[in-house]
Amino acid sequence: MTEHTPTPWRVQAGSGNSEEAFTITTSDRVIASVAGEGYANRQANAAFIVRAANSHAALVAALRAVEWRGGFESCPSCAIVRPEDSHHLPDCPLDKALRAAEPD
Repeated sequence: MTEHTPTPWRVQAGSGNSEEAFTITTSDRVIASVAGEGYANRQANAAFIVRAANSHAALVAALRAVEWRGGFESCPSCAIVRPEDSHHLPDCPLDKALRAAEPD
């Protein structure tokens, strides 16, 4: 399987031209150019792609730590046993990963 481009990815705005695309980059290469309808949409889409890519490894690791029992989730760090519970402990890897993936 081919490896994906290492993170972190970043959003780089164009030269200030409102018609220019946003670029997704790493420290040494361009990953993609995000074009589309409207400056704000292009900016939001680029930010979403970068947030998803940069959060992926932590989310996968945290979700692998979750034990599934009878349709309910159990967070091994916090002893959460029902999906409607949301009181993760401060050092919970699942909560940290989920917060990192949420929009600002």
